[in-house]
Amino acid sequence: MTPARSAARATWTADLLTFLAVECPPLLPAARERLRLDGPAAIEAHMIGALERLCALPDGEAAAPVHPGLDAEGAAARYREYVEEILRGFFRRLAIRDAITPEQKRRLYRWMVLTRALDDRLKELFDRKDVLWGTFPSPMKGFRSWSQEAIVGAALPLRPGKDVVGPMIRDLGVILALTDDVDGPLLAQAGKSGTPFDGRDLHVGDLDKGILPPAAPLGLSAQTLIGIAYAFKLDRSDRVCVSFIGEGGSSLGEWHEAVNFAGAQRLNMVFVLENNQWALGTHVSEQSAAKRFALRGPGYGIPGVTVFGNDPEEVAAATAWAVERARAGKGPALLELVTYRRGGHAHHDDPRFHGMPHRKGYESDEERERWAAADPIETYGARLRAEGVLADPVAVRAWAQGRVDEATERMRQAPWPEPEAGGVFAVRAEPAAPERPRPTRAAGYDEAIRLAMVELMESDPHVFVIGEDVGGRYEGAFGVTRGLAKRFGPERCLNAPLAEGAIVGCAVGAALMGKRPIVEIQFADFLAPAFNALVNNAAKIHWRCRKRVPMVVRLPYGGATKGMQALLGGGPFHSQCPEAWFLRTPGWKIVAPATPTDAKGLLAAAVRDGNPVIYLEAKGLYSFFSRDLKEEVPLGADFEVPIGKALVRREGRHVTCVAYGAMVFAALDAAGMLASEGIDLEVVDLRSLVPLDEETILASVRKTNRLLIVHEDWKRGGVGAEIAAIVAERAVWDLDAPVVRVAAPDHPVPYSPPLEYAFLPKAEDVARAARELMRS
Repeated sequence: MTPARSAARATWTADLLTFLAVECPPLLPAARERLRLDGPAAIEAHMIGALERLCALPDGEAAAPVHPGLDAEGAAARYREYVEEILRGFFRRLAIRDAITPEQKRRLYRWMVLTRALDDRLKELFDRKDVLWGTFPSPMKGFRSWSQEAIVGAALPLRPGKDVVGPMIRDLGVILALTDDVDGPLLAQAGKSGTPFDGRDLHVGDLDKGILPPAAPLGLSAQTLIGIAYAFKLDRSDRVCVSFIGEGGSSLGEWHEAVNFAGAQRLNMVFVLENNQWALGTHVSEQSAAKRFALRGPGYGIPGVTVFGNDPEEVAAATAWAVERARAGKGPALLELVTYRRGGHAHHDDPRFHGMPHRKGYESDEERERWAAADPIETYGARLRAEGVLADPVAVRAWAQGRVDEATERMRQAPWPEPEAGGVFAVRAEPAAPERPRPTRAAGYDEAIRLAMVELMESDPHVFVIGEDVGGRYEGAFGVTRGLAKRFGPERCLNAPLAEGAIVGCAVGAALMGKRPIVEIQFADFLAPAFNALVNNAAKIHWRCRKRVPMVVRLPYGGATKGMQALLGGGPFHSQCPEAWFLRTPGWKIVAPATPTDAKGLLAAAVRDGNPVIYLEAKGLYSFFSRDLKEEVPLGADFEVPIGKALVRREGRHVTCVAYGAMVFAALDAAGMLASEGIDLEVVDLRSLVPLDEETILASVRKTNRLLIVHEDWKRGGVGAEIAAIVAERAVWDLDAPVVRVAAPDHPVPYSPPLEYAFLPKAEDVARAARELMRS
């Protein structure tokens, strides 16, 4: 055996023993038996046989029950299957690593050196504060990549512009390796024009180039990527998503939801967890009791492996293996890269991390010395020189510095962005169909919603429904999705795990890929766990980077029925009205239909709008609660009711009554009561809360000179307060009396019938308020 082959053998056998010590120590004796005699292929076969023997149970033990449906033999088989997959994965990674060419190794080294040169420049610019807008310096905020440059290995097996990555905030190397764009990070952190953000955000990314821009709420990236990967699944594509997060971010429930969702759906995904020992100032020992984060993988039914994150070839081989199995339809894998953040959390944090003259840093001396010796650029450069692959590292550093210098000068010359109005909503791409005579069909409120979904799904293959229990055996908590899974298949009527954050996150990602998801949240109250995805992600995407997010979130809300025909008894967790949560969030449109025709037409308009739309679905108007709410609704997927246009349901002369949802019927019933008293109530059905049809409201107020606002939501901070402010600003001199609001009292929704009846606004309350207005 030649010295080179002997050295190579020593390397892979040592790697195997290390792998087994970490992943399955009971197999170490079997490995030692044959290491001196056999090559990798023979050792692999021997190890698989040893694993089978290790997991074999005597007949008397095999049938022992673990729980109904699983015996001891089945449990042992599960363990064997898992260990076999990661064991075969080790040998596959070994082969991939051996196949890395000298040119690929040089490319990895160049990417690493370029990453450090750019990271150092960004830190220097932050310290100098000499990028000025007038007399104001750019913040030049950014996050250190120092000593995590080996992450570039994760880019090696990916297809730039085709596969999609969601880099961590400090994964500068991945971005450079996939885009070769040195200018983008400089422009973004300076706040200059020339990136998809044009100064609106400091993060770096471009979805057109396969880089999902990160967001400060770290779990959002993983949530969004499961939706992008689900779009790939619907398209039968072999494109892969790679999600990066730190060990700190992996504590987020949103990340756990995303990994579980991806595993359940066998999505083309790889989850890379960069365990760099620090999450801002929280040490890994304070972050989790887990000794290895990769062990979370089996908990989600996916393989998890740990590799040394300072070795770009190990990172490349592990990522290639995980990507390879994802493309083959085997679902996601979890890769833990053990590395170290040798700089502070961000540019401003370096002194606090390392220490200052008057204060010791929070980094320990022992850790500093241990990881300094494992510097990825120094150790990899030395290895490549020893292999004869790298001739002149000084030339590489000069090349990287030259590119950074040139890009820095271009950044300094780049223009500052101009302030702009709007930009929160995308302009609708397709015009609404012209009005025309249509056939009709009698339908109740919920039936009209279901009919709209059927027509939309038939006419547009990009439309799909996602939610808890929407398909399968249950077909929706209220049966609104009944028949959709049978008609369109389980992938287009997707039963999702019970995780609202993952559901909404999936919808966001799929919408970014051109799909048109309709989310069903069982009860509007359950939306709170998805707040981050709704407010910090979906609502901001178009404003941040001018990407469309055509998605609808259906929210069965409230408890009021038409004419108080029933009490729903939902109590404090099944009856809330959530509209005020989103009323002040730029980026969401909100619709609230009251009739079957509007329910059908507004859902069609929302699906085609090109923006995120909250669809408030008054569940008290469903047919089994409001039995007489049925009308002829127009047929056709192209029938729409325009978003942002109110409707005067009843003309009147004395008082304008503005309402939406089930409260429209309370207003109409009150108008009937008041008519016999000579009080003529004009009822305006808002239909849309954002955008709000201010002109229709103001025109009515200028006619009646009195305004009464009715909503089922709590009084404080609700839609009524916003409308009252608008009227005060634009029509205060047209009022003959103060604006009055009829709303629910400011306490949670009670459960008991007499308490619920007292809580809900009713026609009698509306009539009483109108009489008081007339006396003002």
